[in-house]
Amino acid sequence: MDDSPRLAVIDDEPGIRTLLEIELSEAGFDVRSAPDGASGYELVRAWNPDLVLLDVVMPRIDGLSLLPLLRRQTQAPIVMLSARGRSSDKIAGFEGGADLYVSKPFEIPELIAMLQSALRRPSLRDPDYLTFAGLTVNLRERVVDRDGAHVDLTKREFDLLATLLREPRRVFTREELLDLVWEERYVTSGVVDTYMSYLRAKVDTPFEEPIIHTVRGVGFTIRHRGA
Repeated sequence: MDDSPRLAVIDDEPGIRTLLEIELSEAGFDVRSAPDGASGYELVRAWNPDLVLLDVVMPRIDGLSLLPLLRRQTQAPIVMLSARGRSSDKIAGFEGGADLYVSKPFEIPELIAMLQSALRRPSLRDPDYLTFAGLTVNLRERVVDRDGAHVDLTKREFDLLATLLREPRRVFTREELLDLVWEERYVTSGVVDTYMSYLRAKVDTPFEEPIIHTVRGVGFTIRHRGA
């Protein structure tokens, strides 16, 4: 399932979750689900899905309240799923950061087509945050936190981390990182290794699990066990 798009389903109805897990898995998605807003937030934070299917009406924290919190964790398309079909509810969803709004009851083939379309649609949103497995990068303020602890980075370290974090799980070669992060033409690929060691010392060393990894003979990537 490594190449399958990751789909997080957040819905408090067990029957709906089971139906979606079965049907969407058969359609080629790697599906994980959560029964409420709190566990759904943790699922998105830890797993970093490619797409989120979010129910509106849920106990404790409803989908519309959860939506802006999810937007701070992911730039993945978020599809709202609800029995509410009023225009005001749809407008509230779109204003909160939703990409699509699907009304219940729905036809599975139509839902699959909409999800596939959402994955293909280029993002027009300029993100303020990049997030992955407890790591949050505020692009506008150039502030980095991991699990709530501030991480102090130099300009170059910040740019290098942000580049890796824009495409987690992608392996970047040293040459690619030189082109993306260094303007100077005289530097060699060895400088990437040097700055990666600086970055690891600040982002990984104080924490239980490393997220910056070397792929031998290729380059570097960001990933962790749960994502």
